[in-house]
Order: sequence, then C-alpha cells, then structure tokens
Amino acid sequence: MATDVSTRERADLCPGVARPFGAADGAIVRIRTGARPVPVAALVQLLDIVASQPDHSLQLTSRGALQLRGLPDPVPADVRAAIVATGLVPSQPHELARNIVASPLSGLDGQGIGDVRSLVRELDEGLCANPDLAALPGRFLFAVDDGRGDVAGFGFDVGLLAMPSGSVTLMAGGSDRGWVVDAGAAVPLALELARSFLAARERLGSTAWHVRELGVPIGPGGASPVTLPRGAPAALGQHGRHAVVGVPLGLLTAAHVAALGEAATHVVATHVVATPWRSLVIEGAAGSLDRLAESGLAVSARSPWARLHACTGLPGCAKSTIDTHAFARELVGRMPLGSLPVHVSGCDRRCGAPAGDYVDLLAPLSIDAAMEALDQD
Repeated sequence: MATDVSTRERADLCPGVARPFGAADGAIVRIRTGARPVPVAALVQLLDIVASQPDHSLQLTSRGALQLRGLPDPVPADVRAAIVATGLVPSQPHELARNIVASPLSGLDGQGIGDVRSLVRELDEGLCANPDLAALPGRFLFAVDDGRGDVAGFGFDVGLLAMPSGSVTLMAGGSDRGWVVDAGAAVPLALELARSFLAARERLGSTAWHVRELGVPIGPGGASPVTLPRGAPAALGQHGRHAVVGVPLGLLTAAHVAALGEAATHVVATHVVATPWRSLVIEGAAGSLDRLAESGLAVSARSPWARLHACTGLPGCAKSTIDTHAFARELVGRMPLGSLPVHVSGCDRRCGAPAGDYVDLLAPLSIDAAMEALDQD
C-alpha cells in the first residue's frame, strides 16, 4: 500500500553542502560519499573545518555519509569552498542524490557472490553525469549488495543484487520482484528506474520521496520473483589482511583520524570506506588494530561500542530531553553482554535507531533504569 504523502507541504530536508539544516547548535552539512572510498587526507581537511568548535568531530550517519554540525548559520562561503576542496563533492548539483549504500567488504574478504566495487563507481559516476537525476530527493536510496545480504534489507528505492551467474538483479521500491540483467546493463537500468520515479512523480503530481510511496509500479515488464538474502553487518575486527573498526557514537575525532593516517602509512591503502553501521573499512590494516584501539576506535565485536548507539541529544537537538552522548558514555562501562543493538534516544522520534530489533532506551531517567532494560535482552 502506498504511503499517504498528500499532507506533505515541503521537500525532504536532508542536509547537504548547498542546503544546510539549521539545528539548535548551528548548521548541519551532510556529505554523501556515494559508498566510495574516502581519502584519510579528506577527513583531516574536514576536521580542520570544525577544529575551533566545541564539538570538533565528524559524524558518521546510518547511510554511510559524513556530517559536520555546529557550523555557523548561515554557513560561510569559505567553509563551503573548503568542503568542496576535499574532493568529496564531485558534482555539486548531485550532492543530495548520491545516496548509495553498498556491501563495504565486497572484493576484500572473499565473501559475497561478486565484487560490486566497479558497479558502485559506475553508478555514482552515471548518476552525477545525468542532469535530470539531480532532482532525486535526498532520501531516495540506492543499495548495491554483493550477495551477502548485508545491505539488501535497507528499504532501498533502487536495489542491485549480485547473482551467482555474474548477472545482477535490479529491484525497485523494496518489491519482491525484479529484473535479471547482465552486469553491463545493471547500472543503465538502475538509472532508468530512477528517471522513471521522477517521471511518475511529476505525472501524478506527487510529493513522494520513495518509490513505494508512488502507488504505481515503475520499470519494464517481465519482473520475476526475488528472494532477498539476509546477512549481518560487517563485524568489527580483522578480515584477512583488512580491518573493520567501529566509531563510538559515530563521532570520528582527530585522534581517530591520526591513527587512521598512521595505519595508512604502513599499508597500501590511504582511504577508508564508511559503512552504514558507523564503522570504517581499512584495507590492509589488520596489523594496525592495536594502534587503532589505542585511539579509541572499537576493534572487536565484543566491544560494548559495537552495539551501543545514541541520537544527537542535547545540546545539539532542541527536541531532546537528555544529553544522550554523555549518558551513553556513562552507560558503556556497565553494559552487560547481549546480542541486540542498544539505542539511546532523547525523544520519541528515535532518530538514528537501528533497523530491526533493538533495545530501546527512550530518555532513560537513570543508568539503573537503563540497566533494567538491558538485563531483559
């Protein structure tokens, strides 16, 4: 059933470089990576931009984007220019449309069905090359899954799933039907589905942000049933020669980035991949886990930071009733063993809450109250 969007009176407000969002602590700018590797040098440049702010960290979002907050509002032209100078905004008209998640360990750990890194590059480049697709809403999501099922369940608008034959299945709007095509035809069809969404939205006079909200199918005929795989997020720690590290509360600090830079000098990679689980993939850095842990990054699935998350909270969000980050830092040392993610929310919007089952700590009154909820996990 289509979502009722008839009462919407505005476009989505997802922030970007050219369209910051005003919050209680200043302007927010989100930088979408297109699911592609991010140079460590670019992270250093971003940290320089926020170095003089009370909270001089970078945020990782649940879609693998980078976020700066607490910026002057309005954002000065020189700050915008400094962000663009990092090279992370290859097409300014398309910055909101580069909303792509992909299997972050694809081609590195021997898992999955196929290496989708070339598909991700082609998709991002094709997206940026099409002027019409700059009109996609900032919430419209592409998901590229290498067959392991780690991002296939992300509620995508256009999904690409690697198949055992070397072909790719395309899906639209989370449907259980799709089209199997040769790998070379996958990205052209993905971009055509995005154009079809925009055309249908205009034809219907709709304010839809997502394919499923249109209420009408898009894409060619002949779709076949698809069973989506269901896999786990990339586990923290060593993956062969490579490393996955968690970023506590999704806040990447100067100490973290310095450790990434030191790791990069000992391996071939000078880039990291931001995952949708507020973690980073570092190629060839398995031997640097101790140094990365010293910086405060989480390097093991046994770390409580591997499952503890929080929304922005006070003082950054005026709707919050508690300082969620301070609460989480007090809670983390007392976290019992458990299997479910734990999310601390400052209000009932529960921003940034994980998909699927999780322990819901909604504006907890005390650590003891939170512990009671955790003991039931």
